[in-house]
Order: sequence, then structure tokens, then C-alpha cells
Amino acid sequence: MGKTSKANRMKATVATPEYENFPESRFFKKAERFWTRGNHSKANKKYLQGIEHGCVRCMSEYAWKVLYDGDPKDPEKTWFEDNKHLHLALPLFLEGFIRGNPDDLGVFDAIHDEHERCHDEEDYSRFGDWHPAKPLCHYWKKHESKMENDDQEDRLQVKKDCKATKKRRSNHCAVCKKEDDPETVTLSKCDGCHFYFYCSKECQKKMWVDGQHAGVCLQLRILQKYHKPFAEKIWEDIAVRGIAPRDIPELQELRQRLGLSRPQADYQNLLDAAKAGHLHSTELILPRKDGTVQIGSFPRPI
Repeated sequence: MGKTSKANRMKATVATPEYENFPESRFFKKAERFWTRGNHSKANKKYLQGIEHGCVRCMSEYAWKVLYDGDPKDPEKTWFEDNKHLHLALPLFLEGFIRGNPDDLGVFDAIHDEHERCHDEEDYSRFGDWHPAKPLCHYWKKHESKMENDDQEDRLQVKKDCKATKKRRSNHCAVCKKEDDPETVTLSKCDGCHFYFYCSKECQKKMWVDGQHAGVCLQLRILQKYHKPFAEKIWEDIAVRGIAPRDIPELQELRQRLGLSRPQADYQNLLDAAKAGHLHSTELILPRKDGTVQIGSFPRPI
């Protein structure tokens, strides 16, 4: 089966990109023609040129190509299982999310589900949760519902589902699983994400450090402060007003805060280790302890 047909099948299982909110640039049109003709090298060059000029369609398609190239090509495995490029694709998809493209948001969940699949009982006690990025997944799920203009009933259902998930975690410690008891155990809520509860400072510290919750919690704060208030403006500036992304200060500030624009030299050792097989791609998925991504996307303004 050819790459194009398999890529389309993959998208259908996770999301159905329609790019309704973004214009079709000349770079995107040329890239698609090259790809259809089998000239993938020229297609990727055009996608990258389109990204430099702010084309969100090029950004999404290029991210999918990167993800496809990391596929183990094993018919017994899913697209994400043992994919060698999860850490490369995630920041590219994240660039699309913060611009207001909700079509690929299912990838965020799928990549973090693979992180979950790759950890065992020992890691569970270390992370405190099978899915430590759940607070971030909830943030993007609610954002997706808003950006796709779901009706009020659908948006309320999304909020209801998120609240239900939080409630299930509110009656026990995220680390040791002690249940809330008025006489013996008083649980305290994480002040940052309001998602996890702890029976003691020791358990909170264990999850904050060993469970890598520091990075997740701080990235959520970055999104709430630098993305949520400006999300609609960023989308309108790109999709409606046609402003070049490099000229949108809120977007560039957000990219810097998330670490997407970090120079590659900062994480070249991680790229080399992953390429050599010394690091599994899922080990580079969760944010660093300061909330920034472990692997950036483009150091220049895009």
C-alpha cells in the first residue's frame, strides 16, 4: 500500500483534517502536486517553505509526513506503537494547535497513550498516574470543542466528562492511593492543575519530581496564561486577517514560553540519543520540569 493511502487511513482513525479555517497557500498546492507525483523530497521542501510563510496546512501535512517516517512498518503494530518519531512530530503538531487548528488534536492523545503503553507497574508507582499528561489532554480537548464550533450541548458534555475524570481522582492520593477520610487522611489539591490530590507533602513531592508532574503542571500554566486569553486573536490574525505569524507577538511569546523556538543545539544530544536507539521516543514526550517541550520545532519565528 502506498504512503498516501496509508497516511489518509491513519488520519481517518485519529482525525479528519479539513483545514476549513486556513487558506490554501501556493506552497501547499505545489507540495501536494509533488507528493502526488512521488517526488517527496521536493514536496517536503515546499512544505517547509510554506511553514516559513505561515501556512498552517503545510505545517499539518509536514507533521504527518514526519510521523509516517517514524512508523515501524510492521503490520502487527499500530501507527504509534514503537514509532521512532513521536518526539519529532509532537512539537510540530503543537505548533498547529496553538494557531487554532483543532483537526489534529487527536494525535496529542494518541502520542501520550503510547507513552502510557510503554510503562509498567513500577513506572505507575513512579508517575502516580498511567497517563501523567491527562491535565494537558483535558486542556486541548476543551479547546478543540471551542475551536470546532461544537454546539453548546457538545461543549457542555466535554466539560462534564473532564469534571467526571477529575472527580474520580479527588477521593484518593495520586501516589499512594490512600482514600480521603475525615478522621485519618485529609487530601490536598494541586494548586497548579487542580487535577491531582495528595495525602502528604512527601507524595506530592514524589509525583512532582519522579512523576514528572512539574513539567505537565507548569506547561498547563503556560497555556492558561499565554494561550487561552489570546487563542482566538492568534487564529483570527492568521486565518482571517492574513497576518504573518512572525508578526503576531502573542504567538511568538507563546512559542518562546513553550520552548518551541529553542535552538536545536540545546537538545541535539537528545536527538542523537533517540536516533541511535539509546532513548525511546516516548521518553521525550512529557515536558521538561520548567514546562517547556523537550524537543523544539523551529528556532526562527514562524
